[in-house]
Amino acid sequence: MRKAAVTLQVVATLAISVLAIRAAGGSSSAMVLQVAAGLAGALLALVVAWRVRPPGRVAAVIVLALTLAIEAYILVAGVSMEGVRRWVALGPLQLHAASLLVPLAAWTAAQRLDAIAAVLLAATLAVLAAQPDAASVLALTLALGAVALVDRSKRRIAGMLVILGAAGVAWALSRPDPLPAVDHVELVVRRAFEASPTMGSLATVALIAVPMAMLWSRRAPAALALAAAWAGFVLANLIANYPAPVIGAGAAPVLGWLMSVGLTFATPAVKQSP
Repeated sequence: MRKAAVTLQVVATLAISVLAIRAAGGSSSAMVLQVAAGLAGALLALVVAWRVRPPGRVAAVIVLALTLAIEAYILVAGVSMEGVRRWVALGPLQLHAASLLVPLAAWTAAQRLDAIAAVLLAATLAVLAAQPDAASVLALTLALGAVALVDRSKRRIAGMLVILGAAGVAWALSRPDPLPAVDHVELVVRRAFEASPTMGSLATVALIAVPMAMLWSRRAPAALALAAAWAGFVLANLIANYPAPVIGAGAAPVLGWLMSVGLTFATPAVKQSP
């Protein structure tokens, strides 16, 4: 039943996304890329759900260290747009790596959060804020906030990271954002409303429901952290000039979202903290 609900939400969300992109004036290539990302993401979700298991201490450090290293590389040598660096070039594509790395880091931290992990996460928050990428900082901060709320054994470390993350969000949002909003990316919901109130309403519901996809399976701390991370990406679109995740055009958010769905099924049942 839960798998059927997730499948229904994924199919409906991706269909609404393609229709909203079209209503917002997106090109045929943007719609094709969105469909291709959905198919690739579905395969990724299946592989992750089948093969991935909760990380051990060493694996968690490796995941978080790679996340930091990739985001630091993007800050220094990534694709630059008007002085903003949030993307890495993969052939003709410009991928927003944080759409995949932030949920993965959130999932990892929800299960393994010690002093080393905290240092790596703190550095990652600082690097994301420096790019500046307030959406990704907000997503990771809310994920850590969820961990602090539901897991008492990690509350102190997660709480300190939340304070750092909140400062990072404020810093990133305070910096000038020279990038123009794109109709079928950041403004997709607004443009969908202008084209059709029905289409706009569907896009709004689908956008707000994006985090719910992580809660159909089980409400373990890791699943809640993933849902909170995607709530952060959604909130960033509502309050600032950031892409509408999954609903707006963009391969990376679709891949990251579906990977997150797979990670929830790879998450073990809830274990009560002492």
